Amino acid sequence: MILFKRVGESFRHIEDREWVLLALETLGVLVGILIAFELQQWGQQRSDAAKHRQLMERLFEESEMDVAVIREMRDRLNELLAGEKMFAAGLAAGQCPPEAQWEAVETIGMLPALTAPTSVYQELMGAGGLSSVQRRDVRNSIAVFHGELEWSQQQIAYFRQVKEDPVPNRDPRVRITYDPTNGEVAAFDRRALCADRAFRNTYAANLRQHVVFTSYHQGTLDDAIGMCVRLGDNVAHECVPTFGGPLKGADAAYAAKEATKMRSELASSS
Repeated sequence: MILFKRVGESFRHIEDREWVLLALETLGVLVGILIAFELQQWGQQRSDAAKHRQLMERLFEESEMDVAVIREMRDRLNELLAGEKMFAAGLAAGQCPPEAQWEAVETIGMLPALTAPTSVYQELMGAGGLSSVQRRDVRNSIAVFHGELEWSQQQIAYFRQVKEDPVPNRDPRVRITYDPTNGEVAAFDRRALCADRAFRNTYAANLRQHVVFTSYHQGTLDDAIGMCVRLGDNVAHECVPTFGGPLKGADAAYAAKEATKMRSELASSS
């Protein structure tokens, strides 16, 4: 009680001018706290924005790698298809293809996995997901590519399960020997196989499957190019595959088409 009494007496001796100074000091402290808090928030926002910018830059670089990797697989498959179609055309015409073309019997069963780098995409999904990407067209292109990639991988797995070799290793009409350079060498009884309708039918069916199989790589590549074009525009860069040179031919035409479509969409939404 004595303490409160002394405090009360002390307050009575404070002049009006001192009350004003005390109020100003208190106000200054409060304003300083608010300013410090706002500066901290501003700094955090700038830091978050910089981190997101870096993430988008890395995602763009990953998309350039996606295009390069899938394009290389697509090109290799197209090379195999060219030889396989020539072989099948000979069989369909009633001819027995020359020995040099019989490599097509071995390549017809090659169903390589469709893979592409996705580590930065997974990081994005774990740090807020696609909602952190401001541009809707960029979000959509990322979602479309990764959706197409996953779907194509599932289809390829199915093709592997149901594929049928036109000439199994146990077939007496093929002789396989070890080769130190190539691993193995297959020698076919060409005359017997060319006369076998079951072989010709199986090869034709496998060729059709290989054409469809390759189309999955082409479709995924188109989506990768569309994503790369939009991500590049988002960070002010041009989409250039990481290796294998710039886009050319039909791929370059598709990229130009996607860029035109993108600019039209942005103009209509602004």
